[in-house]
Amino acid sequence: MAVKYVSTRVQICGRSANCRGGHSAVEQASYVGRVTMYCEYDGRTYYPKYSEDLVHNEVMLPKNAPEEYRDPKVLWNSVESFEKNSDAQLARTVKVELPNEWSYELATEVMRDYCRRNFTDRGMCVQFAIHDSENRQTGQRNLHCHVLLTLRSLDERGKWMAKQRKVYELDDNGERIPLIDKKTGMQKVDGQNRKQWKCRTVPTNDWNGRENARAWRKDLTDTINAVNEKMGMTDNFWEYRSFKEQGLDIIPQIHLGEKASAMERAGIRTIRGDVNRDVIARNAVIERARIAYEQAVENLKAVMAVPVSAFTSVRNEIVDAIREVAKRNRDRLRLPIVRGKFIRQLSDRASLQDRENMERFVREEGLTSFDDLKAYKAEHEKIWDEMTAGRNQTQERISYLEGLLEAYSKYEPYIKYHKEQHSLKGWARKKYETHNMEKLAFYDAYRREIKGMIKEDNKDIRATAWRRELDNLREDFAKTDTPYADESCRLAKAEVLEYNRKELERMLENEAHKQQEQHCDLERR
Repeated sequence: MAVKYVSTRVQICGRSANCRGGHSAVEQASYVGRVTMYCEYDGRTYYPKYSEDLVHNEVMLPKNAPEEYRDPKVLWNSVESFEKNSDAQLARTVKVELPNEWSYELATEVMRDYCRRNFTDRGMCVQFAIHDSENRQTGQRNLHCHVLLTLRSLDERGKWMAKQRKVYELDDNGERIPLIDKKTGMQKVDGQNRKQWKCRTVPTNDWNGRENARAWRKDLTDTINAVNEKMGMTDNFWEYRSFKEQGLDIIPQIHLGEKASAMERAGIRTIRGDVNRDVIARNAVIERARIAYEQAVENLKAVMAVPVSAFTSVRNEIVDAIREVAKRNRDRLRLPIVRGKFIRQLSDRASLQDRENMERFVREEGLTSFDDLKAYKAEHEKIWDEMTAGRNQTQERISYLEGLLEAYSKYEPYIKYHKEQHSLKGWARKKYETHNMEKLAFYDAYRREIKGMIKEDNKDIRATAWRRELDNLREDFAKTDTPYADESCRLAKAEVLEYNRKELERMLENEAHKQQEQHCDLERR
């Protein structure tokens, strides 16, 4: 059974630039209903961009709503006219994906019931429209539904209510609490000399709660799965939880939006489309890695089930050499008399002579022969060289900036004299220059020194930028200390192993020579 993730998008339509669900409720109604609509608030006529994909368009109302609101033009113009603020929130937009296997009649019936349960029964006016588009490239259908929801409640007479109401705070006796002026200690009064009381504003409905979007998404998922099961369409199971909530290391795709979707359907690549294609490729890598990890776990279980005796025939050339040298050298390895390139960088060289430590290194790195060791050393020398070059370049830049800032520290105390000099005019300036001749000379000398030190074409003195760059470089350099030390340690161990291989060959040759001499002595006797 394949898992299908429910795609829902909940946004606010409003006049503020921050509202991503559009800036006109009439425009949104025109878009989802695929009908031309005139907005009385801004005097604009909105024309639908498409019409061929409209399956169904309907307005649903709560019991206390005026019947004329069944016309979306009347409903949304009423919403627009009632909102006076330039940044007013007008409506909530919801876009949901539906199974492409559903018939239009089934989709309409299900969405009508879904909107009634979640929206109109709670007092919202709803316009929902079902669309069915097609990807021209792949031929894939895209059955989906747009839902527009009002934000204000309607009173018993069908009039729009305030979004918030004032609630007075009460004391233990149920009495209103006076609002006290801290300066006078008396109760505050407003401009009309009316007493003021402690109060707070609360929403007149609970439609804006963050938990609503998740509840609507879950209800839609449960509804789709229930309908599919009833219809016998059990190939896909719809899931509402995010990848993170399910514990999946999968990167979610981004929303394409109306324009990018249209361009992609026409075969035109977009930046957002490229992002999603990159996400798909990365998720494929993650999935292959997950499969490889699970296979590795299974392989490890299989290996652990095999008795240790089964591996006695597998030999490790390097471990054998370590043990032979240790046997002849008081259970320790030997270090080169002339220190190696990497050995000299380690302070704890005694660990390089520890037999168990070196055997553990060989096994952890998966080395079984000295040919493996040679290739391993070459690979890590390349890494070490690249790290060294990068660190040297960073250190060179650090030294350069430190030099500039040191020169600036000499120059800085005299800047004020230069500024004071140029703030004066005429006789006052001449008098100031005579009195501070030495300090102004120091200013010029140190300034020339710094200018001469700056390597960039732009010779501006930018001490703040230099300090910021220096701090960042020092931080970056410090981050490379541990990886650099680890690489040096690996290569030092490789040097010790190569040296001990040669030492073992020399010791075995001496032993063979002594045995030959003893054999000759016995023959003479």
